[in-house]
Amino acid sequence: MAYKIDERNKNLFAIVDDKIVPRSEASIPIWDAGFLHGKQIWSSPRLVNGKIFRLQDHLDKIRHGIQAMNCKIVPDDAVFRKAIRNVLVANKMQGATGVHIRIVYTPGTQVTASMNMKAVVNWDGTPAPPRIIVMPEWRGMGTIYDTVKGEKAIISQYRRPSPQFADQRIHSNNQIHSSLACDEAVQAGVAAALMLDADGFVAEAHASHMAIIKDGKFYTPHVRCCPPGVTRKVLLEVCQSNDIPAMEDDITVERLMDADEVMIMGTMSGPISITHVDGNVIGDGEIGPMTTRLKALYNDAMADEKNLFDIFAEEE
Repeated sequence: MAYKIDERNKNLFAIVDDKIVPRSEASIPIWDAGFLHGKQIWSSPRLVNGKIFRLQDHLDKIRHGIQAMNCKIVPDDAVFRKAIRNVLVANKMQGATGVHIRIVYTPGTQVTASMNMKAVVNWDGTPAPPRIIVMPEWRGMGTIYDTVKGEKAIISQYRRPSPQFADQRIHSNNQIHSSLACDEAVQAGVAAALMLDADGFVAEAHASHMAIIKDGKFYTPHVRCCPPGVTRKVLLEVCQSNDIPAMEDDITVERLMDADEVMIMGTMSGPISITHVDGNVIGDGEIGPMTTRLKALYNDAMADEKNLFDIFAEEE
């Protein structure tokens, strides 16, 4: 894994409750519902040439989580867009590429440390205002994974929880399963830990979705045990528009190991080749032709104006 620290991120600004503050001073109350009980929804689009790639998909994902948590106040998309725009301007990121934008929502500050949403109120009993945080940072596509040789992965001992326990499409900060799997990958010296679901099918990687290629066909797991991914959605779209057979499917470990190619896919990377899983060679152990083609098509999609939202052109 080729992660690099960008020194420019030392002196960034964030926005919390409509206030722009240096990252070293950004804070929330300890009574915040997201801090106390994990009632925090987030998504992270990227900035491409000063425009945000597939912003609406990310806002839709956030909205699903807010509504699923039965929050009293659901901000309009315009509220999120204003916060994003203001903090990007504060960081002089107009026209920039390689900016990762984390957008965070919590229901707000509680009057007591209760899981009950009735506690998320002001002292006069009126609904507490929701909290919106936006944290941009410099993070280019080549700073996370090795795009020349590909990466290696393991199969995690930890499994993704089933939708029987909770709606796993909620993109919340309850990431203990994925965090433990990430630790496994770090200890193994690989880039990713692939996580199975309760039935033994591959669900996702610890920090992104995944797919396999077999006989020229693109297969990606059903979204049952993890939030939907924007990059995954884009890749399914580009497969369809370029006559590449693509489908959601249940992927067993056996099919994973027998694949011609395996890839993970994330917001700041696009498709990344996985050449080994648990020490087993995938295909010929090199970055495969379909992964290479999909990487190029994904880059084309990022440059397509229909996928880009001009956040700086929008009026207040």
